[in-house]
Amino acid sequence: MAPGRCSASYGTPVPAFDVDRFVADCLDAAATDDPVPALRDLMERAVSNPQALRDRFPVPVDPHDDGILHHSSGLFVSSGIFPRGFETGLHDHSVPAIIGVWARHEDNLLYRRTNGGLEADGHRRVETGSVLVLDADAVHDVHAPADGWSGALHVYLGDLLAVDRSSWADPTGRPIPFDGADLERRWSTAAASTGLTAPE
Repeated sequence: MAPGRCSASYGTPVPAFDVDRFVADCLDAAATDDPVPALRDLMERAVSNPQALRDRFPVPVDPHDDGILHHSSGLFVSSGIFPRGFETGLHDHSVPAIIGVWARHEDNLLYRRTNGGLEADGHRRVETGSVLVLDADAVHDVHAPADGWSGALHVYLGDLLAVDRSSWADPTGRPIPFDGADLERRWSTAAASTGLTAPE
């Protein structure tokens, strides 16, 4: 259904998701004295209308679209669509993260750092319309559902492409520098094989 068109079931218009307005609101929230709660409120409002986000970020995805909606020294905003069954692997962000799911769900395997490596800190399934907040020290491994792709908005309080980040081969291993290019290659392969990206 195209943005702003009426739902055949309910006869009510679906408001379009305005990326520019969302980014501007996030920039304003990031400049406040307590940005994380303000950003969480914005994210909760955004994902409360998942159909508008589905309309704005349609599937199949353009394979050349990196999903970045805003990139600056203090804020990084992106649309993250994970292929069916995709696993990110263990990683951190080094900055607070606010993640709002608008399609299906994400399974987050959470870990905390210890002197001996990583220790499991629970599992959080983030359903459509729900928000997960991670602090700067959080470590997680994100799994997309086995039966289809997942979609989420991601907001980070910092330049995700410039900060030092880590990943882990397994919870007992030592941290190594995060390899964004490797994640991108794995995403591209999985997206093409599952039909998430449009054929070129």
